[in-house]
Amino acid sequence: MIDASIYLTTDGAPLPAERDTRPKASSLLVVPPFLKHFGGPMAGPAYLKGAGESAGHTVEVLDLNREWIKERITSAHASGQIKGDHDKPSKELNRLYQEWQELCAAHWPTIVPANERESRTVVLSASHQEVVGCATKMAAGSFGEWVRQRLGKAVRPDMVGLSVMFSGQIIAALAVTEVIHAVWPGVPVVWGGAHVTALSERISKDTAYGEGIDGFVVGYAEKTWVELLDAVAGDTPWPAEVFKAGTASRRAKEDGTTVPSFDLASYVQGNLTLPVQASRGCAYGKCSFCTYPKIEGKHRKLSMAALEPVIEQAAAHAAVVSFKDSLLVPNQLREVGAMIKGRVMWSACTKLHSSFDREAMRRLYGEGLRTLEIGLETLDETSQGIINKPQSPALLSVFLDAAAEAGVAIVINYMTGLPGADAREEQHWLDVVRAEVATRPTLKAMIEHNAFQLEMISPMGLNPTAYGIEVTRRWPWSSLLEYRISQPSALAA
Repeated sequence: MIDASIYLTTDGAPLPAERDTRPKASSLLVVPPFLKHFGGPMAGPAYLKGAGESAGHTVEVLDLNREWIKERITSAHASGQIKGDHDKPSKELNRLYQEWQELCAAHWPTIVPANERESRTVVLSASHQEVVGCATKMAAGSFGEWVRQRLGKAVRPDMVGLSVMFSGQIIAALAVTEVIHAVWPGVPVVWGGAHVTALSERISKDTAYGEGIDGFVVGYAEKTWVELLDAVAGDTPWPAEVFKAGTASRRAKEDGTTVPSFDLASYVQGNLTLPVQASRGCAYGKCSFCTYPKIEGKHRKLSMAALEPVIEQAAAHAAVVSFKDSLLVPNQLREVGAMIKGRVMWSACTKLHSSFDREAMRRLYGEGLRTLEIGLETLDETSQGIINKPQSPALLSVFLDAAAEAGVAIVINYMTGLPGADAREEQHWLDVVRAEVATRPTLKAMIEHNAFQLEMISPMGLNPTAYGIEVTRRWPWSSLLEYRISQPSALAA
């Protein structure tokens, strides 16, 4: 037990930071393949790195996802009119995504038909034994050797954290965990990230998830990460928020004042995106298909002062700032714009609102906003009733007019295939949206069209009968549910 009195002066005041003699830990945060993300550092590890370093610990980030892509991409990417997360070499990433599926399928315990590769190796419609078996073979093969080489360039840490954002990273994460234990015996490995949060209830009830994984963390975790590093350094019990498989989970503690820390030595100046957040949780939070309320928790604002160092760093590197907030409401967008004042280009995500008129959009453009992503989802009234997100075609038209005049590029998230919706009506309204974009030649826009998937922790997944859904199968490592329509949704009426 460490005597806390050694950190106080004789009058009881805290010692200056430079005289803090408490033991410190070295840690490594690993991002496993495969994410279609390439333009800059990941937000989660950057925030943990910032928190750990502020407490005096050593935190390095090994982005295996970026290294995997960087070694295999065959053409240079030139930044386009769309800025932020969608400014990426999509064709190249799609090719590598297919190649990753083929690699996983080649290590699958049984033969995987080509038309089932994505569902098995990415969605993980598979048994626990199949997923773990594939990962073990990957760890023993060329992928494992590739990981060993990269770990060999790092100094043995006291702790390793893995960032697992979606199911497509699970096989790689399991394989990487095996390699870490082989290269650095005795070094504990902890998993966190959005997918761990989605599976947290399952993990807390089943020890099978804990094979080789020493702990799991749910939600944003800057304070918990520091407490964990303190515990590792002082050889004291870990914080209760770091739980083992088969034991009760609790949400981690965050720190909304944390400034993310980036290592930009390997990034090319002028083609870089830096992630940051002004808030967490969705300010709307009512969509029946969405997992944000469960993954991110209730909406809350973060420290605006923490944005300034990121803006300054982006300006120094000619980088774009990408706000990773689920939804920046109009007031927050105005606040962010007034702070940035055009020093850097930036992107953000929001939803339609009557305040996005020509004057507002021109002002935001002058303050540096270059891309605004909107969660439109659907204009079909029946579908809007199902997902609990009404938005009018007229409001979309006004918004697109304002964006076109101001020069702000737009990304429109649109969804079809909703349970209980009329497929013909869905297609009609998707065509309407496409026409709205096409009839504005000065508008810079892209439509991100997605097919509905039933997420386990969404309102639909938690209460499927209310939406006329019958769940037919669940898989241990997947956050998606297999389902069929049992009756028309009462909520769509």
